[in-house]
Amino acid sequence: MFGYVKVTQSELRVKEYEFYRGVYCGLCRSMGKCTGQCSRMALSYDFAFLAVARLALTGQDFSFERKRCAVHILHKRSIMKRNDQLDFCAYAAALLNYHKLLDDKNDERGAKKLRATLLTPLMKHGRKKALKNGYAELDAKISELLARLADFEAKREASVDLPAAIFGEILGEICAFGLDGTEARIAASLGRHVGSWIYIADALDDMADDKKLGRYNPMLLLYGGELPSKEQIESIEIALKNELYEAESAVDLIEFNNATVKNIIQNIIYLGMPARIKEICAKYSECECSGSSRKRKSRKEDLK
Repeated sequence: MFGYVKVTQSELRVKEYEFYRGVYCGLCRSMGKCTGQCSRMALSYDFAFLAVARLALTGQDFSFERKRCAVHILHKRSIMKRNDQLDFCAYAAALLNYHKLLDDKNDERGAKKLRATLLTPLMKHGRKKALKNGYAELDAKISELLARLADFEAKREASVDLPAAIFGEILGEICAFGLDGTEARIAASLGRHVGSWIYIADALDDMADDKKLGRYNPMLLLYGGELPSKEQIESIEIALKNELYEAESAVDLIEFNNATVKNIIQNIIYLGMPARIKEICAKYSECECSGSSRKRKSRKEDLK
């Protein structure tokens, strides 16, 4: 859906990256089997992370097989075999993507609206399959929270924390669905903070484009319609890091029974997501320079 939650490949052992890629490919195959071939277009690294997290939280047994696929036809790849957690993530992805596309269809303009209009009927089939397989409660919760998020965004209040918290609640509900006790609490906390991080990161990443196209962006509202200054970027970076600190606290409570799974999750939280923050924030350094030039010019005009 967003694709922000990724590993830092260079810091993983070869077998760990093969495992991670096998989960990603296994989720792709599960989506094809569970929610239809079209749903595979919505495959994202965010849900691959969810799959690895659910494997850790549930202690799910898993195994791999070597197969070819339509995308990689020349060589067989190691693919995780279907299991309950991959299937769960396939159904959850179908629900979230359907409702998010429906929301974009109603609220967005231009290319995003066209994309949502074209894809919504395709994702509707996946949602129907999820509903038939016992996910009506999760579907209702996602729909309710996205409606609350849409209502908040329609008010155009100058806040990032509040809408981020709502989106975080959505990810928390998904991550903890079907779990009980300590595992449910850990999953909900992990999902909430990763979800809030995704929302803030996405808003920051899209800020420049949203300004050009006149689209809604909570950060533009927060900063009076202008791109953030260097000091403001640093403040946003701190907010994103704080969400990661809370996610790290949740990860520390997981009782891992597989070292590879543990290393992949820690790689994503400790390295992959912070690297993504730096990559996004770096885009605005050039904007800051041009902004400073405008300020200097205006001061010269004032002196005249």
